[in-house]
Amino acid sequence: MSTQAELSAATEVSQAMERQLFRTNKQIEALTRAVNRVDDFTELQVKGTLLKTYASQIEGHHHYVELPDYRHPGQTLTIQLDVTKSIMANAEAYFHHYRKDKRGLQTVEANLAAAKQTLAQQQARQAAFKPLDPASVAAVKAQLIAEGALKTKVLHSSKLPEPAHPRRFYTSDHVLVEVGKNSDQNDHLTLTARKDYYWMHVSELAGSHVVIHSNHPSEQTLTEAAVLTAYYSKGRKYPRVPVDVLKVSQLHKPKGAKSGLVTFTGKADTITVRPDAELVKKLRTED
Repeated sequence: MSTQAELSAATEVSQAMERQLFRTNKQIEALTRAVNRVDDFTELQVKGTLLKTYASQIEGHHHYVELPDYRHPGQTLTIQLDVTKSIMANAEAYFHHYRKDKRGLQTVEANLAAAKQTLAQQQARQAAFKPLDPASVAAVKAQLIAEGALKTKVLHSSKLPEPAHPRRFYTSDHVLVEVGKNSDQNDHLTLTARKDYYWMHVSELAGSHVVIHSNHPSEQTLTEAAVLTAYYSKGRKYPRVPVDVLKVSQLHKPKGAKSGLVTFTGKADTITVRPDAELVKKLRTED
């Protein structure tokens, strides 16, 4: 007959598995929405190709041009232009966005496949779980603790409480980057940052708000800050993680929104990086 302690341990493990499955399913839903929301990036390639083809026939500077769409005989395609750039430079810009969006989609699709594989493994473990077998309970509990899905209880700890300020890092260019630790801190960090600073968050996954204390960060700083953003997110276990980059001035807190939720206006850039624990350790300052 099982003791009360054994039954309690089995219940604890069962509930932890349920929570883990719920989080993985929510992650899959978010990644699926991200895939479904991706515009047809092949249109960017078409626009770049058309601009290169007709470059010699376009005179002057225009906000847009209408060119024959070779995919649909008899129809034209309206192409927005940056009047400060040449036609060829506009074409290259379209090709650049095409390649970036294609890489971003491939990354999200890879993350989605990995999340589905993780879900299958979690479901198999749950199906094989034997709540009345102490050895099975102990084995699964150890796995859940290792995965961070189950916390061990610490009655006494000499560890000092976490400081009130966000995590702080300095990039190779000596630019301060702050990373929120929870939803309330994310709100405070984002809503009190200077409007001309840069802000980051992983695409379609839960994670920390990250503020770069610079209004003109270098590519090096942006990349390193993106690694920090990816590391302090649900995407940490993935090989490549897309990170959104905006100005703080683009962000808005909807009235009545829960802590940590913000919306933005305009377009976000995306940087895809590998979460790198060694770089995070290298850039970390003393709290």
